[in-house]
Amino acid sequence: VSATETPAGPAAPAGRARLPPGAFASGVGRLGRRRCLVQELPAIEGLARVDVVCADKTGTLTENGIRLARVDVLDGPRDEVERALAALAALDPRPNASVAAVAEAFPDAPGWRATAVVPFSSATKWSGMSFVDADGPQGSWVLGAADVLLDPRSDVARRATALGADGLRVLLVASTDPPVDAAPPGGGAPGPLVPRALVALEQRVRADARQTLDYFDAQGVTVKVVSGDNPVSVAAVARSLGLGGPETSVDARPLLADRAERVTVCVGATTFGRVRPDQKRAVVGALQARGHTVAMTGDGVNDVLALKDADIGVAMGSGSPAARSVAQIVLLDARFATLPTVVGEGGRGCGGRDRAGR
Repeated sequence: VSATETPAGPAAPAGRARLPPGAFASGVGRLGRRRCLVQELPAIEGLARVDVVCADKTGTLTENGIRLARVDVLDGPRDEVERALAALAALDPRPNASVAAVAEAFPDAPGWRATAVVPFSSATKWSGMSFVDADGPQGSWVLGAADVLLDPRSDVARRATALGADGLRVLLVASTDPPVDAAPPGGGAPGPLVPRALVALEQRVRADARQTLDYFDAQGVTVKVVSGDNPVSVAAVARSLGLGGPETSVDARPLLADRAERVTVCVGATTFGRVRPDQKRAVVGALQARGHTVAMTGDGVNDVLALKDADIGVAMGSGSPAARSVAQIVLLDARFATLPTVVGEGGRGCGGRDRAGR
């Protein structure tokens, strides 16, 4: 399908014409020199029509590394909270980046043994363990997203939101009486939680993120940030780079079931937080329903559905094998700043000009 045959919708920016067959090989070669692996040749032509890029926050706008910024103790002795954090991190069977940051901050784990374990799930947003040691039970502890585990009307939830507004990822450490594996079906917490501390984690914004976003803006390409993180934190990071504002931030948890309303919300929003894998796919579909040509970037298993449905799926070379296998293009250097080169390649013709005519 040529650029003149796209469905009704926003007009493609100037310079995005169909590539002659002879340009495919040279395009693949140029991208290869920029450490971009093209796994499907038609992706080169598809790049010429991309007008929306959906990207995650972590590893895209921010660097992959996370470090602990502060621990605000809410109840009980600080040393007890820190021992629980150290044990949760040391014994986690599937540590993610947040747990790794906690482990780095509290490397001296106590000699506790886990009698019950609930691994972290992207659906529930929490993990937990019940502990014993030589002196007896050490309680059940939960570590998870503060905005998911807390009553949003509580003072602690308001404190967590204030931290998130600074772009921090905020976790809640809580204790509970039942064993953690006694949690009810559906992902709820195992009994009433006693908030013990708020853990604030920070990520550094990539030095080249602003330049990358400015490039897309100049090219008429809209960037939307689709993340599983707290919507307040996602919006704060994006806003620090000049992208969107509070009025264009969406909490995806109640994302509308009605398709027409969902399309309207997704087209108007810039940042999406607490997005489930199926909702990432829904965001891509909603944008396509309005005639947009969507490039989706991702690196995890949670991104696979959206990568498959996007017009152009772009995986990070450092990501999961599943994400790389379904993507048409793999950024071997895993740098978001490489993406303008990828998208710009679609605008090149035989004369070698980019979509801005340079």
